[in-house]
Amino acid sequence: MSTPSDAAVTRSGRVVRAALLILPAGTILFGIASFGIWWMKKTQVEERGYKYALALRRDLGAEGLQRHGGILLEVMRLPEADRLGAVAAYLESSMGAENMGYAVRRERWLSSGMELANVDVELTGRQRPREVVLVLVPFGDAARSKQEAWALATALSLAHAITGESGARTLRLAAIPVGRRDDSGMEALERMAARSREREERIMQVHVLGGPSEALLAQVKATLRAEATGTVIQALPETLDAASSLAAAQVLRTRLLQAAE
Repeated sequence: MSTPSDAAVTRSGRVVRAALLILPAGTILFGIASFGIWWMKKTQVEERGYKYALALRRDLGAEGLQRHGGILLEVMRLPEADRLGAVAAYLESSMGAENMGYAVRRERWLSSGMELANVDVELTGRQRPREVVLVLVPFGDAARSKQEAWALATALSLAHAITGESGARTLRLAAIPVGRRDDSGMEALERMAARSREREERIMQVHVLGGPSEALLAQVKATLRAEATGTVIQALPETLDAASSLAAAQVLRTRLLQAAE
């Protein structure tokens, strides 16, 4: 014959067993709900960012190229100690959140006491973000200051024209003071490649602006291990005015958007 205490124990056992069954299910449901809330907020933030970038987008035009080109030609006349930092600062301010909507990365480093920087922006791919299509603008060669100024102007106008675009792959635009080494002996291009490897990326294509020399192209190929990785390196001819830069930017925009699909 069962006693009241036996019945209480039985009821307690049932409650414990029910809790053991319900708690895991509740934890799973809570986890699903939490993920759903996080994903909804993330999507809303991305959508707001996309709409904001679209509002800042400006189509390619000779006026914008002429403005950037004129400013950069003046910057290129500065002494080297000021010139390289001024280029990086102009790129950062021009492509920043208030002007073009990008989160600019400016990786600063020292070279014999002089602060230099690699600067880049990107449109992160949605499906394959670690596959990167890169536009590379080398600068820092005083003998080619005019070519570099128009190459940088082309990259800026291109960045303004594609802000808010969304592709499967990541589109990245980078400018580096080529040939300069940090105090550890690492060259600017090597620093860029090292950051990419840290992010476990695969650089699919590189479009080098400004009519780069064969020696520079060979350096890019070697540093990015193009033969081993299958990276395609393409050199774009130099441009020396707004009209030719505009034509080059229009062709490159089409190539980039197709490559990012």
